[in-house]
Amino acid sequence: MVVADDERRYVAVNTAACLLLRLPEEEVLGLRIEDLTPPENRPLVEDLWDAFIRAGVQEGRFELLMPDGGQLEVDYSATANVEAGRHLSVLMFPPAAQHHGQAEQTAGGVLTEREREILTLVAMGRGTAGIAADLGVAASTVETHVRHFMDKLGARNRAHAIAIGIHAGEISLDLALPIVDIGDRRRWNA
Repeated sequence: MVVADDERRYVAVNTAACLLLRLPEEEVLGLRIEDLTPPENRPLVEDLWDAFIRAGVQEGRFELLMPDGGQLEVDYSATANVEAGRHLSVLMFPPAAQHHGQAEQTAGGVLTEREREILTLVAMGRGTAGIAADLGVAASTVETHVRHFMDKLGARNRAHAIAIGIHAGEISLDLALPIVDIGDRRRWNA
């Protein structure tokens, strides 16, 4: 979630938005919507903004310019004047079915390194407590990462996240499904 003022300058941002934008809060604050809009789309911003303020709400799909120069398509839902002169936008990754190609196109995918690590451990059959112990973090921290990667991938549950993660190239099938030796037979540990 981001909050912009009447000049389209971001004045508040939550952690999820910072992760999505790949910027710390202090760098997001003070940026304008135009700063995160690809140059070819900047001429459209003023008309979209005026329509948004008049209607009071707006939703749709928008292309963001990322700090590394790449572009990321997001869905948004916005409400004008949640407080006088303050306008709230919720940015979301498009649903997974429309989002897979985007994950493959962005350098490093859409997940953070830690989210990818935890998704891989989940794919290996590890539970929250085991992952937390392995990583030396609280179980609640693991659950937060799980929620984040599920939201980013548009997954309904952990199994769905694994499938999407493999398809989108976020995790490797080789890493997620190690071969386990069971006597002189070998099987995939699924």
